[in-house]
Amino acid sequence: MSVTMRDVAAEAGVTPVVVSRVLHNKAQAVRVSDKTAERVREAAIKLGYNCNVWARNFRSQETFTIGVLHGVGFSRPMFDRGSRYFASLMDGIVEGAFRHGYSVNLCPRLLGQHPESAISDGRFDGLVWYSNNYTAENRAMLLQCPVPLVLIHAPEQMFEGKFSTVICDNHQGIGLAIEHLVHLGHRQISFIYEGDQPSLESQIRIEAFKRQMAERSLPVSETSILRTGWGGEGLDEYLSSRHLHTAIIANNEWLASEILLRAPRLGVRVPEDISVVGFDSTAYCNELQPKLTAIFQPLVALGNSAIDLLVDTIKADAPTPRHLVIPCGFDIRNSTQPINSE
Repeated sequence: MSVTMRDVAAEAGVTPVVVSRVLHNKAQAVRVSDKTAERVREAAIKLGYNCNVWARNFRSQETFTIGVLHGVGFSRPMFDRGSRYFASLMDGIVEGAFRHGYSVNLCPRLLGQHPESAISDGRFDGLVWYSNNYTAENRAMLLQCPVPLVLIHAPEQMFEGKFSTVICDNHQGIGLAIEHLVHLGHRQISFIYEGDQPSLESQIRIEAFKRQMAERSLPVSETSILRTGWGGEGLDEYLSSRHLHTAIIANNEWLASEILLRAPRLGVRVPEDISVVGFDSTAYCNELQPKLTAIFQPLVALGNSAIDLLVDTIKADAPTPRHLVIPCGFDIRNSTQPINSE
């Protein structure tokens, strides 16, 4: 039979209310001396008392669990594609959740369930949604969300400011990449993304690329924005065409790694023939040949900040949505070099 608070109270010679005050920080009006509190803790250890978490959560109407929603329509899970994107983001989410005393559950489609059920069935105190593809289906579902929600990779204007959001400063990050390439003498620079059409954040980065290029009076044309299939289809054709660009910025480090992988097979040298810059700059970049120069997206900070925003929302009586834009960094490795430096 499990040990109860009454058992601990009898062992310590106090009332169950005192045990509740000492072990669960309840009954705040009850004053307990340090000596008595120590006696209660010793009794709990001696008897092997453990808090009944389910009972506590039922009484408080809290689950102390945060759900992480991967998002319907997300381009595709990248858990096994080399990039440490997901691991880095989850490091920040888990670290933040544990710091606030919450556990974390991964949700649809990871569990094979429909997201509406996870959103509305009471299993979570709050949700973190990360996706770069806010479809009409997603928007309709999220607008009906009955629990606190924070969006990662979403700009402030998403959902008319109803939810707190956190995103990296894509404009600043793209600017760091272009500034680096310009410093190396490059003027013919392209941007490449994957998918049938650009996702929300891809669109933001494309517009940032165009603005940053225009601010430096650098040429931008239709051929400056390139698209591949989800598996990198079209890259071989581009690399074989003896392209007009001397440098390319990829929308993520996985796509950049595909360029590094395919280029040697097609007689294209990186960085001698073309300099390559990625986006995210996780530890994966150091495993590539050559090591990938990349815009550093602060994924751990994004995850941490999302949890801070979410916990504030959970605890506030009348929460006010907040919108965070976190600056990017830039990591220079071996996939870029001055133009015609041979």
